[in-house]
Amino acid sequence: MARDTTNASGPADSAGAVADRTAAPQHWPRILCMCICTYYAMSALTLPFVNRLWLGEIPLLAIFQLPKSFLKSIIQKILLSMIHFFGLSHGSTSPDYAATHGWAMIATVTLPALFVIAVFSLMRSSAHRHLLAAILICTGLDAVVTLWFDSASNLKLYNAIYF
Repeated sequence: MARDTTNASGPADSAGAVADRTAAPQHWPRILCMCICTYYAMSALTLPFVNRLWLGEIPLLAIFQLPKSFLKSIIQKILLSMIHFFGLSHGSTSPDYAATHGWAMIATVTLPALFVIAVFSLMRSSAHRHLLAAILICTGLDAVVTLWFDSASNLKLYNAIYF
């Protein structure tokens, strides 16, 4: 039985290996951007119709809103802790929740986009500017639709408390 004695890291394979290692990192920003834009576009496009399609007591199109609802719950918990820490509490949880709801919603729709933009900015590549513009457009559209829906609809998707 013959053994393969070629070195995998030899000169013949090193050019291909280097090309494979450098090609992969160039595609991940585009793939990440496409996933983020797809999520925000689906979230914005399905939100106006979320109250139309139900399975029992579950609005099926609300599945796209679960990450935002979960994040809003975390942010609102932090804001409520800050209100109690600074002594600004009204003494009851209901007015405190009402006072922090708008701020938590604004933070919920802006912080994920700002995080992604910060990560892309750290890469210091001007080639990703069109990706950042696409993310900003999709998150801006979703933010407008989300804030409109939260203020205009009787279906309160963002009032869940997970903690």
